[in-house]
Amino acid sequence: MRSYPLVLALATILAHSAAAQVPVSQEPRHHNVFENDWVRILDVHIPPHDTTLIHKHSTPSVFIVLSNTKTGSQVLVEPGKPFFADGNIWFEGFYDTPRIHRVWNEDTVEFHVIDMELLHKPSSDPGEPLVIPFSKELFKLKPVQAFRITMPPGGSFNLAFLSAPLVIVGLTDAASAKASATVNDKPFTKKGDFLFLPIDAQLAVYNHSNSAEAQFAVFVLH
Repeated sequence: MRSYPLVLALATILAHSAAAQVPVSQEPRHHNVFENDWVRILDVHIPPHDTTLIHKHSTPSVFIVLSNTKTGSQVLVEPGKPFFADGNIWFEGFYDTPRIHRVWNEDTVEFHVIDMELLHKPSSDPGEPLVIPFSKELFKLKPVQAFRITMPPGGSFNLAFLSAPLVIVGLTDAASAKASATVNDKPFTKKGDFLFLPIDAQLAVYNHSNSAEAQFAVFVLH
């Protein structure tokens, strides 16, 4: 019976922590860098030895890990196993259970992630399938289809009149990889550079380097 006060204290702490949670979009290290009716893009930067607030993921999301960082987490509520389609790119629906947690950086380098929340209602008609050169499909789910592009030196392609909106994210750090890429004439110079393209837009991707590959993730929104 002596352990009862300790159990009660722990329960009180957990209950207070759950009540103190914030939506992930309001967590200070999750920077809202873009939002429209389709997506909310949160650019997440956690410095070495820093910790986020306790926050809640409840919106279908794509996660893109952009750094090799040792991290830890305290989880208060955990949904089922995430949809790991790639080592650092995956989808989680949070349809039945949210994730409530906080994350800390145990490393000496920054932890960098993009959390892309899918705000749109999935369409019953996904439209014509999109064929993207130099790409490998990572997953195809009701709200989103994901590809990884690995473009050789000097490679390029142009897709006109997109049948669905998409988000393209740079996965190459130009400074370290000696790469030089543009998407619709916008320089992609570092990991996490992105561009949202609406329906009927064009997608023009160029790798201007003559010696280095350039990688991108493309997310087609259905």
